[in-house]
Amino acid sequence: MNLTFALCGNPNVGKTSLFNRLTHSSQHVGNWHGVTVGKAEKRINFDGDQIDMIDLPGLYSLSVYSYEEGIARDEILASKSDLIISVCEASNLSRNLYLTLQLLELNIPVIVVVNMIDELDKRGFALDAKKLGERLHVPVLMTSAKYKFDTSELIRAGKQYLINYDNEKVKLPYLNKLPLRQIEEIIGDNIKDSGFDPRYACIKTLENDDFVIDKLNLSSEQKSRIKALGDNQALVAKCRYEYIDRVTDGVIVKNKKRRKSSDIVDGLDKIMLNKYLALPIFLLIMSGIFWVTFGFIGSFLTDCLENGINYLSEAVNDILLTAAFPEWSRALICNGILQGVGGVFAFLPQIMIMFFFLALLEDSGYISRVAFMTDGLFRKIGLSGRAVFTMIMGLGCSATAVMTARGLEDEMMRKKTVILTPFMSCSARLPVYTAIAAAFFTSGNVPLIFGLYILGATMVILLAAIMQKTPLKSGEASFVMEMPKYRFPTATRIIQILASNAKNFIVKVGTIVFAFNVIVWILGNFSLTSGYVMMGSGESIMERFGSFIAPVFAPLGFGNWKAVTALISGLVAKEVVISTIMSLGGMEIFPDPLAAISFMVYTLLYVPCIATLSAVRKEAGTKWMIFGLILQLSTAYMITLGVRAVILAFNGGVLLGISALTGIALILISIVYLTDLVFKKKKCICCSGECEGCK
Repeated sequence: MNLTFALCGNPNVGKTSLFNRLTHSSQHVGNWHGVTVGKAEKRINFDGDQIDMIDLPGLYSLSVYSYEEGIARDEILASKSDLIISVCEASNLSRNLYLTLQLLELNIPVIVVVNMIDELDKRGFALDAKKLGERLHVPVLMTSAKYKFDTSELIRAGKQYLINYDNEKVKLPYLNKLPLRQIEEIIGDNIKDSGFDPRYACIKTLENDDFVIDKLNLSSEQKSRIKALGDNQALVAKCRYEYIDRVTDGVIVKNKKRRKSSDIVDGLDKIMLNKYLALPIFLLIMSGIFWVTFGFIGSFLTDCLENGINYLSEAVNDILLTAAFPEWSRALICNGILQGVGGVFAFLPQIMIMFFFLALLEDSGYISRVAFMTDGLFRKIGLSGRAVFTMIMGLGCSATAVMTARGLEDEMMRKKTVILTPFMSCSARLPVYTAIAAAFFTSGNVPLIFGLYILGATMVILLAAIMQKTPLKSGEASFVMEMPKYRFPTATRIIQILASNAKNFIVKVGTIVFAFNVIVWILGNFSLTSGYVMMGSGESIMERFGSFIAPVFAPLGFGNWKAVTALISGLVAKEVVISTIMSLGGMEIFPDPLAAISFMVYTLLYVPCIATLSAVRKEAGTKWMIFGLILQLSTAYMITLGVRAVILAFNGGVLLGISALTGIALILISIVYLTDLVFKKKKCICCSGECEGCK
């Protein structure tokens, strides 16, 4: 038997965590609103049956207000799923059941899963699932997707419910209080052509749902008759919530004393969201992460792995030399592959440390607080706090982050977010910074790398502010965000995150980086006419091509064919930049530390990888992708030139210069942030700040 189960619920109730448990998947999850922006599907086998599990984006209601909510609504209305699993959060049961009732109104099979039951227990309460199920007339199960639980119980309950399902058994008495019969008399003929369930169409008409009303294609006379019935939108909500109050009355009971730790955790927001302390705390947290990642701990682990790779390369070279392998084959294997690919692989420990801390920030709920505290600043530059989620995800993978911008309502804001996110330094650039900084700035690599990340974020803010003064100005978009509870990932969750990212990194290094590195080495060591040539002879294919372009980068300090080749290679994947450098002779391609700094800045800001460009094209269109390319190339060149000029102004004091740039960037952000705090006008409830008294 083939069945389809769809997971549906409010944002951040743990649908994807539950999906991962049910399907043994590793879909991205996080403790913030809007992690899932598209549906995910996976087929599992259970007791001889094939079940297609679908994870839908979060939504609060079947009346939607964003792109990803529309995906979930359309999937539900298409009636492709045999069963809807309505996922609710134990601590917000009443609010979550509002969506559950709307699903039940569709006359489709629905079961309820109350997730995060462990948090209810920690607060000293328990849920009577049996009583709730009897009142709703549907199965109610309790889970904690964060921890291990018997997934077979949930699947088996769903299958059994489908066998015994009878929509007449699911009573929704509050519907008798609504003028559904009168509405059906008015729109009955239109419903037949719309494909909607009659009851759903009538309720949504009462709620004045634009999507449904447009599909019904009502006449002016019909609309007038509906309007004559009065404003029933509030009545629908009132009836639902009154029913929810009745079915939830007494289902959550106290079973022990509330733990004091939860009070302590709740009090954290008084500090974390303090208008004067929030930004310094955020910068302190990020600097701590960078110190651990690029300081002694991260560097020690990377050095150990790098030493092992160097030892392996020397050993392999000796073996090949003894076996009388041709010189070109020894150079390809030892320099092109082991030194090039191994040079990237050596940075796996630092990348894992970075992902570990990003996982903590996401799962703890702190990212939502960062979005909240920066919303005022971002609104001034034509973005919103919702864009912060996308930007911070860009620290991991730009291609993935770009797709999360779908949740932004304003089209212009969404497109600007898509093309600006690549300026945030993704994890693929990390090996480039680390290798170059370790080679030239042993004692100051941490502030240098931190400065690059700050520079990337600063460019996002400045470019967004400039765009807001042009025809690219964004409209006012609402940012309604539910502040999630502080949560911390389990050891299992951390291991899954690290294992997934390690696997992705190793696969990329073993396929894309490996293949392209071999190609680059061959092009850099072979001539079309002379065959194998010594690197640097000026005869190789890549030397001639790179030397033709190199003068363009001469003002930036790295106008040589090897640096140009590395940059071109980075279009495939940014990890290939450092593998190319290592396979073409190492850090000797930079004549001085200033050239190395310039190269790092340019690598930060220039065109992202092909995967990201493809995501930008998909989300914003070809014209915006091209605009983004021009913006990134021009910005990278001008800013790199500016950084070089500033450092030269400090008489070549590279670390002093980059520290000054970092300080300037921080000061600019702080000035805008504090200006927002000091001069922000408070809007009154009655007029949103537009009356004469407010002005």
